[in-house]
Amino acid sequence: MHIMLNTHGMVEFTVKAREHQGTKSLDLTIPAKIVEEANISPGDIFKIQVSKDEDTLNIQYIRVYSKK
Repeated sequence: MHIMLNTHGMVEFTVKAREHQGTKSLDLTIPAKIVEEANISPGDIFKIQVSKDEDTLNIQYIRVYSKK
């Protein structure tokens, strides 16, 4: 994971897609700072919305259930 400041002074994170053992799925890690600030817990459930625009892939996670 890498942490950078963008041109607007906001923190940006980069994460690496990793293989998920035994499947074709990939895992993306949610950085600890985001986990803490958003109160994300193991077991939380998210709906995923995907959009593509030329060379940009946007993956939006919308929490639909919080274990806390």
